[in-house]
Amino acid sequence: MRTLKIFTVFFFLLVTKNIAQEKEYIVTNRNDTVYGTITRAINYLNTAEVRYKIKDEYGNNDLIDPAEVKIIRSINGVDGDCFIATIYNEWFLKIIISGKINVYQLVDGVLFFTSKDDSEMKSTDFGGFNTRENGLNRIRPLIEDDPIILEEFNSLKGSQKNILYIIQKYNDHAK
Repeated sequence: MRTLKIFTVFFFLLVTKNIAQEKEYIVTNRNDTVYGTITRAINYLNTAEVRYKIKDEYGNNDLIDPAEVKIIRSINGVDGDCFIATIYNEWFLKIIISGKINVYQLVDGVLFFTSKDDSEMKSTDFGGFNTRENGLNRIRPLIEDDPIILEEFNSLKGSQKNILYIIQKYNDHAK
């Protein structure tokens, strides 16, 4: 019976700890962390503009200004379980691959951005209206320091799926 009580207490502590770690938040440019619920905000004057708002732990609702935020951690929102970064102080980018090479996609868009070794994000769009060869040419400089990955990359067609695959493989290989 005592073992069952100890197990039950341990189980509840473990579950509580995991639940506590799964909070949505934003990290501001001043490195402040604000916990709350992240949701999409609708701009009725420009429905193409993606905005976010946070309802903090005290019930305050605030529009999130991309110029003031480094990272948004979303768990249950429209964007699912993800991290969202900002660029040019006005756009939100969903982080879709994280590693030595990070890949970001414009939220509700088809534009892709990359950064390597925590460098500045650059538009390296390889989807949308670009030709497959253009996509390959934009990504090749990021992976040319790994001859094995580069050889496989050069044998692939420049589809978005293949490019994302090779970047993930490069990151796995770089670990």
